[in-house]
Amino acid sequence: MQAMHELAKGSQITDLTEMLAKQLEKVVVITDATNRILAHYDPLDTGIEMSKFFTLKYHATKNKQYCDGQWETELGLIDYVYFPIKVEGKSYGNCIVLCSSEEMAIEQLKLIEQMSLVYLLALREILQNDAARERVSDEIVYDILYNNYDSKVALYEKAKHLHWDMEGPYAILVVETKEDKINTVRKAGPLKFNSSSPIHTIVNEKVVFILSLTNIISKNIEDTIDGFVKKLLSNLASNHIKDVHIGISSTAKALTDLHQCFQEAKIALELGKVFNLGKINHFEKMGFLKFVFTASAQELQEFEERILGNIIVHDLELEADLLDTLKVYIEQNCHIANTAKAKYIHENTLRNRLKKIEQLVNLDLSRIDHLVNIYIALQILALDFYDGS
Repeated sequence: MQAMHELAKGSQITDLTEMLAKQLEKVVVITDATNRILAHYDPLDTGIEMSKFFTLKYHATKNKQYCDGQWETELGLIDYVYFPIKVEGKSYGNCIVLCSSEEMAIEQLKLIEQMSLVYLLALREILQNDAARERVSDEIVYDILYNNYDSKVALYEKAKHLHWDMEGPYAILVVETKEDKINTVRKAGPLKFNSSSPIHTIVNEKVVFILSLTNIISKNIEDTIDGFVKKLLSNLASNHIKDVHIGISSTAKALTDLHQCFQEAKIALELGKVFNLGKINHFEKMGFLKFVFTASAQELQEFEERILGNIIVHDLELEADLLDTLKVYIEQNCHIANTAKAKYIHENTLRNRLKKIEQLVNLDLSRIDHLVNIYIALQILALDFYDGS
């Protein structure tokens, strides 16, 4: 088979795609498993413009070898047929032909089936090479994020392997999504940012992006990062991923500051979820909370236990419900009637509980400064921020 010989000679996916498209006399698009377009060829010179991703609409056909769908373009709806390139349930990509399934002759379907094997070998090799590079990169990035190096010299030696700009500055994004979508989020990140490739890794089931901000003036940094986030979310939407939360750090002036920025991005992500601030949160916009939650994990734990410890012990020993009562009371803006309604208890019962809470915490629930301490302690407890993540 000619395609196998071409692959053996080292032909790229673009060459194979051109060969297939010419034989089919149809537009052919090849994507990876994240729907990123790796190659396309238009032998008909239709003028159809391709973006960086091809969003597939999943419509099964009677033929299990392929599916069909319709692509919305400026020229109108365009029919396409796509052939999943996979083995043993693992997806490597898709071969997409712009036409309806009725327009595909049996000989053409057989040709695509044969070419799918060639693409599988090529895509598998790409994936293996990427995995090897990621293993080396991940080890270095992990050491940098966790300050696991002996000296600045050792740090910069590690950074050289990644071709990093040694001077910085940098920013870090931490992205959280469903566990089975984590690798897709990593692969779907924009390939370029500020004329360089973003560094990415996975830490504790979260995707971490490190962005070089070299030559970006300070007043433009936030908008530039937001532009990256917008592209990332668009790429994820192409993979039907919308449930994400993103935390964005302040600016790291040097590589040695990345550890602190990593913590900031994680804090911004978690606080955004706890306080319902939206799915994208900048650490710099956290207000006074960013100062509270940059304390050490031990200090946070000690503060939370000092404020809430007696209530937690009381609830455990007596199987009581004071902690949740306090939480709901704060959530209801300290409104007696609303809290009682939310807890399905009488207002007098609530007042008795609140008196008991004041005794246990030795604080006055009518004082705003005491309420602030309780509020912060509840958020620390909700974050479980000293779990080592």
